[in-house]
This record gives sequence, C-alpha cells and structure tokens, in this order.
Amino acid sequence: MQQEESTRIARSWPGKLLREKQHQEHPALWHMLDVGAVAQRLLEYRPIANTNTDQALALLVALHDVGKISNSFRSMLREGKYQQFRHWEHSAIILRRNQHLAKFLGGSEEVRNNLYEATAGHHGGPRTRPAAKFKKDQQWQEIGEAALADANAAICAITDLFPDASLEAIKEQQVASLSWQLNGLTVQSDWIGSNVDWFTSTGPDISIDDYWQGALQRATQAIAEANLHAVRPRQPSVGKLLPSGVHARPMQVAVQSCDLPDGPVLGLIEDSTGAGKTEASLILASRLMQADKADGLFFALPTMATANAMLSRIEAAAPHLFDGMPTLGLAHGRAHMSEQFQAIKGRDGSNPEDGPHCGKWLSDDRRRILLSDVGVGTIDQALFAVLPTRFNSLRLRALASKVLIVDEAHSYDPYMDAQLERLLTFQARMGGSAILMTATLPIQKRENFIKAFHKGLEAPTLKRGRRVTQAESISEQQPTYPALTICGESARLTAVEPAEPTVRQVAIHRVSDPADAVNLIADASVQGAACVWIRNAVDDAIKSVEALKNKGIQADLLHARFAICDRLSKEQDLQKLFGKDGKGREGKVLVATQVAEQSLDLDFDVMVSDLAPIGSLIQRAGRLWRHLDERPAKTRPVEGPILHILSPDPDKVDSDRWLHPVMEHGAWVYPPTVMWRSAKAIFDAGVICEPSGLRELIEQVESSGSLPVPEVLESMGYKHEGEKIADRQQARNCLIEVNRPFDQEAMRKVWDDEKFPTRLGVPQVTLALARHSEDGLVPYCPASGKDESPFFRWTMSELQVSWLRFKKLLPDIEQDSDMNASEIEEMLFPHDNDKIVGIKRDWPDSRARYTIIAPLGPDGQLCEGLCYDADLGAVWGYSTRKS
Repeated sequence: MQQEESTRIARSWPGKLLREKQHQEHPALWHMLDVGAVAQRLLEYRPIANTNTDQALALLVALHDVGKISNSFRSMLREGKYQQFRHWEHSAIILRRNQHLAKFLGGSEEVRNNLYEATAGHHGGPRTRPAAKFKKDQQWQEIGEAALADANAAICAITDLFPDASLEAIKEQQVASLSWQLNGLTVQSDWIGSNVDWFTSTGPDISIDDYWQGALQRATQAIAEANLHAVRPRQPSVGKLLPSGVHARPMQVAVQSCDLPDGPVLGLIEDSTGAGKTEASLILASRLMQADKADGLFFALPTMATANAMLSRIEAAAPHLFDGMPTLGLAHGRAHMSEQFQAIKGRDGSNPEDGPHCGKWLSDDRRRILLSDVGVGTIDQALFAVLPTRFNSLRLRALASKVLIVDEAHSYDPYMDAQLERLLTFQARMGGSAILMTATLPIQKRENFIKAFHKGLEAPTLKRGRRVTQAESISEQQPTYPALTICGESARLTAVEPAEPTVRQVAIHRVSDPADAVNLIADASVQGAACVWIRNAVDDAIKSVEALKNKGIQADLLHARFAICDRLSKEQDLQKLFGKDGKGREGKVLVATQVAEQSLDLDFDVMVSDLAPIGSLIQRAGRLWRHLDERPAKTRPVEGPILHILSPDPDKVDSDRWLHPVMEHGAWVYPPTVMWRSAKAIFDAGVICEPSGLRELIEQVESSGSLPVPEVLESMGYKHEGEKIADRQQARNCLIEVNRPFDQEAMRKVWDDEKFPTRLGVPQVTLALARHSEDGLVPYCPASGKDESPFFRWTMSELQVSWLRFKKLLPDIEQDSDMNASEIEEMLFPHDNDKIVGIKRDWPDSRARYTIIAPLGPDGQLCEGLCYDADLGAVWGYSTRKS
C-alpha cells in the first residue's frame, strides 16, 4: 500500500476518540496494528502452535476491528449516531467476504470462518447473525461501498506484514480449541492495545511499514509495563518451599521423583490434613513449569476465606519458583478488602526484597488478574471460564498457560463437580495442566476427574498433532491411601507412605441430646480445655451460645451471617486464640458453623460436632489436637482426641425424619441418607484411623456400593440420587461445549459473572448495614484511621441472608416476585430512602441494583422479624436483641 493511500484511509476512518487527549482521533488502521503488534509479541513469548499458524493468528488479531472502517461506526464516533450493527459485527462479515484473505491464509472455509468469528467476537461474545436477507443487506449499507473498498485495501496491506501466515496445517477437528485461544488472545491484545498510556493518538502521515515497526516497539514496552512475561520459572530448592526446619514428607518426596508424561498432565494428591499437600503441589507445579508445560500457577480454593489464608503461604513461596520477582494476584469478589493484597498491589516490583507485586493493569479487572504469574482465588473465578460469561475466553487462555491447582477437590457438590470436570477437559484440550488436592476424595469422583481430563487429550492438539490412546482406568476397587496419581496418556497411581504426624486415632463418641453437648462442653471448659461445637445451621449455633451462657460459659460465635467487618475481626481474634501460635486458649469455647471446617487453622482439645457427611466429619476432626509440636499430648487437659458427634442412633430409625428430634434446623442441611450412612459408618468403626482407615469410611458413604439404608429411608435415597442427577444435568445445560468453537449456541447470550451462578443453593440477598449519625447514614463499619474510602466501608458492612426468608418479611408482595434493591429500600425504609438514593448515586449500577442499604434501629432492628447484633450476627424472628 502506498503511503498516500494509507494516509487517506487512516485520516478517513477513525478507530478511537481519545477523550483523555482533548478528543484526538486515533485511526482505525493504526489501532488495528497496535493490537496486532501486541498479539505478535505475546505469541513470541508463549506460542500457541507452529510459526505459520501463530503468524496467521496474529494477522487475524490485527484485523479484529476492520469493521471500524464503516460509515456507521464513523458516524457514531464523530456525530453520536445510532448503529443498528456494531463495528465488530461488521468485522465478521467483511472478513468472511474477503477473497484475498481466504487465498492468503489457506485452510478450509470452515476453519477460516470459525476463526473470523472468534476474532470479531472480542467484546465478550459472538455476534448474533442476521437471519433475514434484508437485514444482511442493511448491514452492508451501514458499512458502505467506499468503506468496504478501503477495508479490503487495509486487509491486503496488513497481510503483507505477515508473509508467513498460513492456516493450511489446521484440521477442522482442531479449530474448536484454536478458536477459543484466538478469542482470548484477541481480547488480551485489544485490552493492552487500547490503553492510551501505551498507544497514544498518532497522525495519519506515516507509512504503514513505519507505523508497524513503531507499534511492535510500543507493544514490547506495554507488555512489560503490564507486568506480563517478565519472569521465567526456575527449579527451586525444595527446602525453600517447606516450613523452616521441616524435612520433606513422603508425598513431597513422591512428587519430586514421579515420571511426567509428555503433553498436559493431571496430578491428584490424596493425603491427610497436615501432610503437606500444599507444598507437594508447589513442588509438582514447579516441575511442570520446568518441563515447559506452564508459565505460572493458579490456586483455586472453596471460599474467599480459604483463598485469603492461602495468599500468605503463596506469597512466601512464589519468589522461589521464578527467576525475578513474579506478579501475584488475588481473585475473588472481595479481593480489594484484603489488606495483604493491598500491600502486594502497593509494590512496583523494582525492589526484589519487597516480594511479589501486582500492578494496576492486572489488578483492575477480575479476569485480567488471572494473567498474573501466580494467582490465588476462589474456584468460582476458574469455573466462570466454562460458563457463557463475558470474556470467558480470556479466563481459559490465562488458566491454560498455568498449572491449575484445585484445593479441597472433594468438597464440591454434583453441580460444581460437573463444572470442574468440564474445566479439566478444557484445560487439557488447550494444553494446560492441573493438580487436584484432597483429603477425602471418593474413588468415583477421582475416576470422573481423570476421565474428564483425558477427554481433553483425545482430540489432536496443535502441538501434539495426534490422538492419544485411551487412559488406563484406575480400578474403583483400589483402596490405596495416601496416593499420588499422574495422568497423561495413561493414569498411574502410586501408593505413598503416610506422614508420621498424620498417623493417629480419633475416638468417636455419640451424644444423643443437645443438652448433653452443652454439659460436656461446660465441664471440659472448667477443666481448662479449648472447646468447639461445630453446628450445621446458624440458628442452632446462636441457640447453643445462649444455652452455654445459661450454664455460665461465655462462648464466641462464628458463622456466615455476620457483617464482613465483624467476621474478619472475629476470625483474627480466634486465630490469635486457637491458632497454631495462639495464646490464652485455656477454657475458651467457640461455637461455629461450617466456616470453621476449612477456612481457619484452629486447634482444639475438645470437639463436639453435629452429625455431617463423612468427609466433613473427617475435616472437622482435623481441627482436633492439630498442632502437637506446639501443644504435646501431655500438656492437654484431656487424655486423647475424641470427636463427640451429636446424632440420633443410626440403628434405631423409624421415620425419614429420624434426625429432627435431635438436630433441629441442622437436620435440613444435608441429605438424610448421606447423614445415615455417615453415622452408621463412623459409629460402627468407633474410631477414625488416620490415614489408613479414611478410604474405607469414605467409600461406605460415597461409593456406588455404599451402605444400604433402612427401608424407611429408601424413598429419600431415590430422591437424593435423582437430585444429584438433576443438578449435574442443570450444570451441563449451562456449560460451553468443548468440541464446538467459540461461535457456538451457548455463547449467543453471554452473561456478566454476577448473573451466572457457579453454585447452587439457597439464593442470598446482600444487605449493607448502615448507622444513623449527625452526618446522615454512614456505613456500619467504622472508620479505622486508615485511608479507607466510603465504598470500602460500605463493602465491609455487607452481610448475606437467605432471600427466601427475607422475602417473607416484605409486606404485600407475591413470594415469587423479583424486586430490585431500590424497591425494597423504599418499602422497608421510607424515612431513610432519600438518603439511601443519595448514597447510591456514586455506586456502580450492578452493585446498587443488588445491594440493599439497611439502616439499623436503636436495638439493632433492621425490620420486623430481623435484627443484627455484633455478637450474634443476623437473627431471624427478633424485633430487638434479647438479653
């Protein structure tokens, strides 16, 4: 293309209006080259396929916004006129129609068209194609003949910059995964190439070759300033990854010496709580990175609390895994509330002694943050990748370049299991590896995860180019535990010796009445024992605190129905009291719900637990006599670890409501058949033998050959099995298809993350608690003296309660109605509504719509039937706090 023609096209067709730069225009042609240059550099750092294919991908990224060369886009940008079709929809049909591009790239028409659609769909999802011919004709009219001619000229000129580009090597069965990778690459490149700090407005009077060379230089600088690809994995000293003074444990030794197959790898680490699984996963992840199977890692955990707790461990370990100081991101909905992550974000990476850092470009978006060298977050942030959510391809791309490490892999329900299985399939299909960590994984779940990963290996990949053989199944009769499984083209299970500190026996004692549990804890507290009662339901936990108070025992309370600021404060205090280095725990009592099961590293002398599924009971027992190095047996005020379980007798079941006389609200939380099998297995055993007896306990409850339930529970068993099947199918109905390209039906209507559930369960409503003050309504969370914005304090004031219960408190509405927050606020708090409206003016629309500002009355009353107390949390059925 002659400079005169490129200058004319650049001047005629603007790509961006830089309002930050006095409304300067940046030509569409230059913006396309900016983004193409970023893609070129990213592919140099981490290739997707062979050189010719990667050049073709970079070329397609450079053509992503060719639809901006259109009358309708120019009129929208310069005159504010309405567009019926968006510019990226124009891009798709221009690319499809261009014969020069088709001949230049080669390959089949199906391959090219799928990749064109993946390129064009870089605004979060694929285009909705016009069905009627007159609509297609109208779209061509919106583009305009002169614009089409210039767009085609631009395509010809840009192809000259990628002389080696070719799609000839791509088979039609490979295009599905390639289209996802291309869309993710386009999104990442566009987000970098659109940043006005790195790619400023440039005038049209420059040749396209000169502009391209400058764009490549700017792309190199932009990627560096975005903190991408700045470090390389290295082989760390294993001792650096272990706690000070601790020798490698058997599982940690096993992952150092196991054979790693070619291609993507799935590792399953099954070992007891306290066996060092986290360090073992880091050692294995390091080996996978050294084998060029990944550039980094992402830790996926069950909850925000477990993610926050993992962050400090990974912050200490991450520098030992890389040459240079890596970026470290925290990925969940409340990451901005983590003081530790705020400190990480405050570093610029210039001083290696500061530790890992996370720059603004990465941390400002919940999807971009997955591009960090090391990530820690909730499993939800990874599962969004396989749901039809906006920019899910960027998540897939980010995860595929990392070792995906999933902690507590046993803890998810059938709905989430189906999503995790699909994620493992995508991870393998896109060349990524994964590690699953678990203490109590049923064998059938293990088989499902292996099969899911292997499904992703069955199709020929871009680098391997061949079909692997069927993975060798691990027999469901294999009882080995602890165990390490390495799955590539085949699955190999290795028995691992148990770590000495995890070998123990926990006695089992059944408690048949809540009053007996109260007396047991009261007596143990008087003897100086640190005690905990883990209840299944919040209402039961609150009631137990009151019962202990009546016995003269002051108990702390922890559950999920506290405002965030109160819960965080409680967790910090409890960690100082009952944690590994806790002080003053003698005679102290905690009543908690399942939040104490995984989130906190706590240690108790005496434990009472409501009956729960066997995996949960084992997890809870892991908080009993936990840190014997710091608190040897001889220093404990009781003779040995005993798990006291509040439960009816499983040998005396005369009704399907057999749990209710003993467990009250907690009887509704888990399926009664699972509860019966758990009770039968653990009470017949009379002891938890760790780790040798764990597999048998788990399989008696979870396997297809599990314990037969009493006749009165059989119908409940059929119902439970049906619900599991339905939940899995419901999940599958929502998932994207791994064998179909980005332009698939499931992606036709993409959703924001907030609107698409990764979990089933009782719908929740978010309340932001408020106080009345001289300045009007202020957040319930007080100012701490730090530089905290009102937005931060409002977030810290949030709590969630059941929407189904909350709706019953609303007067004169249909119970199936769907009201937004402003309607509820106007109904419940009419006297404060004007103040609430004023506060929300500065809030993002999505948050304002779904978060209810709830002013507290003088006695903590939120509305009739619900109050909030700093010691008890949200309490149903109370108008004021009862003393």
